Amino acid sequence: MPLILITGLPGSGKSTVNTELKARGYESYDADEDHLAHWYDNETGLVVMQEDEKRTAEFVATHSRDIARETVEGLAAQTIDNPVFLCGDPENEDELRDLFSKIFALVIDEDLRQHRLATRGNNTWGKLPHEIAYDLTFQQKAPETYAKFGYITLDATQPVANNVDYILKRICE
Repeated sequence: MPLILITGLPGSGKSTVNTELKARGYESYDADEDHLAHWYDNETGLVVMQEDEKRTAEFVATHSRDIARETVEGLAAQTIDNPVFLCGDPENEDELRDLFSKIFALVIDEDLRQHRLATRGNNTWGKLPHEIAYDLTFQQKAPETYAKFGYITLDATQPVANNVDYILKRICE
């Protein structure tokens, strides 16, 4: 069975999809909530533990939020009988892409995404000006990446149940 990535920009609804998949009995992981993603020093490649309130512009500029390949390989090894889902947007996604049988990208307009980031309570990312500016670099290249690698895009303004129904239908193809 497949390992499926549900990706998208911060605030697009990945954690909500994860919650819905779990509620339906699927094995699903949230990169942040399940502590699969970590901050890595761009020079040393080492994991750095960073408290949210100390995530300065300088820190963000010299670190990346990645998931170790070994972690994703471990999830892939669990897909023998049932699909496994990973909901997250690791910055090293290009190094992991080959481990996923399908990749779905949640797409949302910027105004709504900014509103979600400003009002969400489960994650502090995206509330500070330097984090918003940082995300902008990914937002600008996301559509090209999704098209280039054949991601299946989903309208993240639709009810989560509809998007999960569509994901489940498409993984069986």
